[in-house]
Amino acid sequence: MSMLLLLLVVPILSSMVLKAGMVTVRRGDPAVLQCEVDPGDTLLVVTWKLRLYDSSCVISYKIEEDNIKTSYSSCSTRMRSDHLSLAISNTEISDEGTYACEVANDNYTFFRNFSLQVLAQPSTFLKLNNDGSPECRAIGGNPPAEISWIPHSDDINTTKLEDPDRTWSVISTFMKKRINGTSVTCVVSHPTLRNPWKEDISLSGGYKFRFDNIMRLIVTVIFTVLFIGFLLYLKIKCQNIPGEQKTEDR
Repeated sequence: MSMLLLLLVVPILSSMVLKAGMVTVRRGDPAVLQCEVDPGDTLLVVTWKLRLYDSSCVISYKIEEDNIKTSYSSCSTRMRSDHLSLAISNTEISDEGTYACEVANDNYTFFRNFSLQVLAQPSTFLKLNNDGSPECRAIGGNPPAEISWIPHSDDINTTKLEDPDRTWSVISTFMKKRINGTSVTCVVSHPTLRNPWKEDISLSGGYKFRFDNIMRLIVTVIFTVLFIGFLLYLKIKCQNIPGEQKTEDR
């Protein structure tokens, strides 16, 4: 019985899994992951195993005899291991993922997992689209921004698109036919914003001086002037024809 108990206890003592942690950083800022274990004076090797957005790599930091330190890395040069920590400079969205830390000494092997999230603040704006419906956009955010409207409506079309740089664009359209009132308010929420971003847009009558409307106005004016000019030209020409005939008769 005692031998069976020993066989069960030894693997538990020789391998310890620590609680996973979440690390959040803004894009472009540095990040430091710390194993937070105490291996004593017999530290042998620290290994970081990374599973990122679309890749994986390993960073190893080893202390050999005579305190000789060696390292190995198949990860980005922006990532460096120093003793029990992993430092990442100029973080990018592609650095998001799971970071597994493995610390081994003569007696134990410690494991700890981290989840790294890289935040990117979106650019926000509100306009009337070609149909005259309010359209609110949050471009280049990570994670995707949340868009809501005041007043609330069930007839809202929201689309989330992943951009080439792995950020997200969120486009939310408030259908005009469902609006009761003269204005609506777009509300954008995101972890990078201390307070939600809010902006109103008026739906009252009057011409909306957007670029497309201005171009239509210019084209209409040009065609109107040309048409009037053409009519005047025909009128003058018709008036001159009888006079020319009378002169020839004389």
